[in-house]
Amino acid sequence: MPNDPDQDRPREEILISPRYLAASLPTDHQLLLDIFVEEAAWNAETGESTLTVTSPCRRITIRHDSTAVGRGPHMVISARTNDEAVERWRAEMSGLVPIECVATLLGTLAGELATDPDHVVYGIGAEPGLLELYVDADSWTHFDDFGLSGFISRDGHAAVVNRPVDSSAPPIHGDASVTWHLAASPEDVGHLWDISFTEKTPPLLLHAVADETLDPRPTLRSTCFPLPGVVAPLVTIERLPPPSRRPTAQPTHGGPPRSPEPNRTPKTR
Repeated sequence: MPNDPDQDRPREEILISPRYLAASLPTDHQLLLDIFVEEAAWNAETGESTLTVTSPCRRITIRHDSTAVGRGPHMVISARTNDEAVERWRAEMSGLVPIECVATLLGTLAGELATDPDHVVYGIGAEPGLLELYVDADSWTHFDDFGLSGFISRDGHAAVVNRPVDSSAPPIHGDASVTWHLAASPEDVGHLWDISFTEKTPPLLLHAVADETLDPRPTLRSTCFPLPGVVAPLVTIERLPPPSRRPTAQPTHGGPPRSPEPNRTPKTR
């Protein structure tokens, strides 16, 4: 059977900077959630416009609602001590959240839940409000005023905000339980995306997503995930050359193919 040229063609990769403006479509979020269900073996229930995913222990629920796009959070992660208990903590995503942030959140959640589910649900061993972040001072500016603290990008397009529950600042999204808010709102675009975490969300989840957002390095992405045109003028895109292909070894006439070179240990610096 002849080779399919499309199958042999390597996927093109690009570098996008700044990564907090590497917006992704909500349909990509749902596609990622579909893949997550298969790989993590969580339970899934599909409605007319919703996909609800539940952990094997039934204490973590992820709900994606395609009709909520543009009107509020379209992906909500909530934790309960059991499937009939009241919600203990919640993470909400709305807008064109970079797919890397969604993948980081889902991957960290699944990995930690498999390791220590009580830590994920109850936050056992975590100090409230303690979050150690490494920030590039050339890319982000620290602020602490009016009952809020955190970091704002040098271009003013994005922010990572902490609001303690006893803060005098107005509640974020009108919800006093929201203590961390990550958002991008470029002046020429308006609201692009945001992620909110309520008070009892485990710091490990907050740290993973905040670290992804604050990272000053460009994000590496396959062109399989399209970049919405609204942010194209605001980002720098560098296309990476495709990986070089080594020619297939061919046997000489009348003899076997030559033996490959012996394995060599890579040098370390």
